[in-house]
Amino acid sequence: MADTVVSIDKLKAFWHSQVHDEEKWALNMKLLRAAGLFAGSIFLMRNCGDLMAV
Repeated sequence: MADTVVSIDKLKAFWHSQVHDEEKWALNMKLLRAAGLFAGSIFLMRNCGDLMAV
């Protein structure tokens, strides 16, 4: 197996690059909103989708 070591410094650098860069942050927020809307709609349809039937 390959030995992959992820240090805390690498994780901090990745987090800093994703959060503090305006363009990446805007894209990440769009992705988070889309994923949240998708998950919320699945949750809603699983719990009370039968009430929406005609």
